[in-house]
Amino acid sequence: MREKNYLWYQFWRHTVVGNGLRFFYKKRKVVGRENLPKDKPILYIPNHQNSFMDALHVATTTKPTIYFLTRAQAFKPDIVGKYLWSINMMPVYRVRDGFSSVQKNNEIFEKCIRYLKNGDTILIFAEANHNLKRRIRSLSKGFTRIAFGAEEEYDWTLDLQIVPVGVNYSDHQTGGNTVQINYGEAIPVSEYRERFESDEKAGVDAMKEDVSEAMKKLVFHVEDLAEYPLQKILWDDLEPDDLKVIDPDIANNRIQRTQPHITDELIEEAKELEKISEKNKIDLNELAFSKQFSIKDLLLLPFYGFSFLNNFIAYQPVRYLIKNVIRDRAFDASIKFLSALFLFPLFYGIVSLILSLSGVESTFIWSYLILSVFTAPLFVRAKALFTPSNTSRLKKEKPKLYQDIQSRLSVFKDLRASILNE
Repeated sequence: MREKNYLWYQFWRHTVVGNGLRFFYKKRKVVGRENLPKDKPILYIPNHQNSFMDALHVATTTKPTIYFLTRAQAFKPDIVGKYLWSINMMPVYRVRDGFSSVQKNNEIFEKCIRYLKNGDTILIFAEANHNLKRRIRSLSKGFTRIAFGAEEEYDWTLDLQIVPVGVNYSDHQTGGNTVQINYGEAIPVSEYRERFESDEKAGVDAMKEDVSEAMKKLVFHVEDLAEYPLQKILWDDLEPDDLKVIDPDIANNRIQRTQPHITDELIEEAKELEKISEKNKIDLNELAFSKQFSIKDLLLLPFYGFSFLNNFIAYQPVRYLIKNVIRDRAFDASIKFLSALFLFPLFYGIVSLILSLSGVESTFIWSYLILSVFTAPLFVRAKALFTPSNTSRLKKEKPKLYQDIQSRLSVFKDLRASILNE
């Protein structure tokens, strides 16, 4: 039976968000769609690195209606909560929200079970919170409660399928880059029936372990947190090809090949380099591969100029939020995407209205609107061309520190070349 909000949900999913993502990212690649079960209820378990962008990628690259479990904090104030409910988001309460609030999860989980019975799909971030690090963290047991609860409620007749998902970003915090969404092979909940019925904890632990291992194959994953800075520098910061960063087969193979070369000294040197780059807000990839002015840039220069001037004012509230208000960098892309989705078009509308009231011909106004929309994706590159980067400032203002960072980075460049040539 079709939901009351079906058209509203599809409007936001495909017309607004889907098209918005096509403009915001340079490329989105979907792998493993053939793994998605047909005519069966699905529980999607994606990794969670990039705030609500992760959910948007899953929602816009699959067909069924999805219900999303979202942290309860996002539902405040009430007007925001009502909107989120209308697009199939449901609040999940944590201990920090208070014991009485946590009790509300029972009602939410019951709703999830009913939706699964109807053949719908549920998305839950089993890592419980987001983190920009490229790795799978420990999974909470909330999703197992829904999975086993649904099958028990209907006497194991649902044939519920768990689909692990890996969302990989070439750059988490900006637009104009590449994303790869990987759908893993479905895991039937029925596989755990015998273990769950004989020992509930054993069944839960087995499901968590299997789903976690499946997710690790779908993302750039560093198992040992201590060596994360080293692996990130080698196979993310020093990788010139976006597609190799977001391809887990390539990235994880390289991570494994690095193991024999890891020493305590290299780990400490990587941590120190990471600390220096973060303190000075330096992008090591930008430092290693400064984007040169190309023929393409020359040809597009008038459009870059228009995009920069046209969007500069509208971007200032976004810049202020990111720089002064939002401390969690995992929200950067989300804020930028929302601005591109709503703030920029609002600004174009205001400019068009002013032009209209000034007596400008409608042909010119429509030309301005069309040009604004199609040059909006060029704003990221335009900013890079027309404003000095932190790297260029560092090189000019602190040349000794700049040379020190380059010197430190050369150690990892040599190690990377050695591993790749084996």
